[in-house]
Amino acid sequence: MLNDILAAISDCVWAIDNQTSELLFINPAVENIFGYTADEFRQNPQLRELLIDPLEQINTESAKRTSENSDWARPVYRTITKSGDFKWISYQKRMVNDEASGRSISLSVIREVDFTEKMNTTQTGKNAADEIAWTKNNLEALINATEDLTWSIDRHGRYVYMNSAYRRQISNNIGIVPNEGDDAYSHSGSTEKVRNEWRSYYNRALSGERFVTRHDSRHPKTKQIRHFEVSFNPIYRDSKEEIIGVGCFARDVTTILNTEEALIKQNERLRNIASLSSHELRRPVASMLGLINIIDRENFNNPDNAQIIEHMFTVTSEIDEVIRLIVNKTFIDHKTYL
Repeated sequence: MLNDILAAISDCVWAIDNQTSELLFINPAVENIFGYTADEFRQNPQLRELLIDPLEQINTESAKRTSENSDWARPVYRTITKSGDFKWISYQKRMVNDEASGRSISLSVIREVDFTEKMNTTQTGKNAADEIAWTKNNLEALINATEDLTWSIDRHGRYVYMNSAYRRQISNNIGIVPNEGDDAYSHSGSTEKVRNEWRSYYNRALSGERFVTRHDSRHPKTKQIRHFEVSFNPIYRDSKEEIIGVGCFARDVTTILNTEEALIKQNERLRNIASLSSHELRRPVASMLGLINIIDRENFNNPDNAQIIEHMFTVTSEIDEVIRLIVNKTFIDHKTYL
């Protein structure tokens, strides 16, 4: 009954003994697809392999490996018919075990597919590949557009990736443009002390530590010091059990640190000005107020007024001196800090 049902369907069905390559079953539909009769396939066990387009061997080899794991392999590939024409076929194959006989059997279901279907399958893969490439290119463009430094190394200290800003920084520091695969340790600085410092950072991250540090870099030509905030991040395999490298990100914080330093110095100047105003200026002002209170306003010819006025001139000079000192602290010191 089962053989009658399989013989009546339009798809080609065959079963092969994996140990002997004996064709155990094949239905008549095979002739409609390949042009060869079922008897011709039985008489020539190699005919099945000979009909595969040589350019499609990679698809069939992949299908064999998949079907050996008891999964359905579903390749679409081109075959050669008896008349010499080419056809696209969908080939579903799986390994099964016959409990009754103990045989390992390769069960296959084959049908002809329209070329458009094959192209749609291929185009889907192509579109996915194009989308991945587009995403990768846009991501790299974004990373390379920033002045922040981005790079990564493997466990052996070789560069895996670096953006344009990092290449420029290394080129400015040591005069060499780094490339993927180069020794990152030797490119870390112009002196052995600096290189050892960076090696210790990398080793900490390779041990599983995630941290942020600050690094100062002096330009070899301009001698200008730039300050960088650098983060080190271990890179794990998908299993999260093995560290395979280190990802590093650095941003120039020179402007931020200079601004913070300027604010600190400005606050110090303001405190000094407040101190001068509250102490040095208050004393002569208090003296001036006291002299004004004791002056004889009803009789300006009072001889004591002359002495009081002399004292007022002295106090006025003291006030002027304190004001000059405050001005110096406000403007001259400010220019010195700049």
